[in-house]
Amino acid sequence: MIIEAYDILVDDDVAEEAGDRPRRPAGWAGPDGPAIDVDVWPRSPRTGQPMLHCFTLWLPEAYRRRGSDLVAVAVFQWEDEYYFKEPERSADRVQPEHPFWADLARARVHPRARVFDDEVASLLAVVWLTEAEFTGPRVTRPVAAPVLVDGEHDTTRWRSRHGVFGPLWLVTRDDPNAGVTPVDLPTAADAYADVPDKYDVFHTEHLGGTCMNPDGVREGLSPWYIEVSRLGGISHGGDLDLALDLAACSDDE
Repeated sequence: MIIEAYDILVDDDVAEEAGDRPRRPAGWAGPDGPAIDVDVWPRSPRTGQPMLHCFTLWLPEAYRRRGSDLVAVAVFQWEDEYYFKEPERSADRVQPEHPFWADLARARVHPRARVFDDEVASLLAVVWLTEAEFTGPRVTRPVAAPVLVDGEHDTTRWRSRHGVFGPLWLVTRDDPNAGVTPVDLPTAADAYADVPDKYDVFHTEHLGGTCMNPDGVREGLSPWYIEVSRLGGISHGGDLDLALDLAACSDDE
């Protein structure tokens, strides 16, 4: 199997930035989710708030770390400073007539979802998708709770102002680190190569290959990762890049 790395480009940029490199349509960035049952839309385990969909991305075969029949991933996020606390069900927040509560009562966890924190102030969810879930009709986010609790922040407006949205493309990049485990400050013994001009030749948002994080390579990444910033409004510590390791997200723990 030939392993390649890819720039992730939105429709508005692909013609100008891809040049004559091979490309393929690969999903979308925006608020609508993939064709999953609305009852399994990822939610905050603390408050039940439906998370915000950031992007859904088709994956080449080498990146399908949970099985070749799971062809894409959908990525969601919700800002919550206290996600580690016990579930929040305060009486002053409950408005039984509001549809949020009926939706929450029916909610269940998607069988291929992984929810985790970003080690800053938000929750992330990665859902592995079948072909039918990827190509089927898109789903609108369930209705939000009528009242946010302490620590929660609905960043919808910020995302619409600063995020990058639209159809996505994977564009092959000639990257010496495709299929290689990233290593900070690589030595002669490491397969990972330093690319001094990476910001001139590669796109910041990408699938696999050379890490684009200006603060250096994150420790413990596998070769099978997505690195993004602002794609679909996703954020990390303000405006930092965020790496999602698909090998780690495939664990069933």
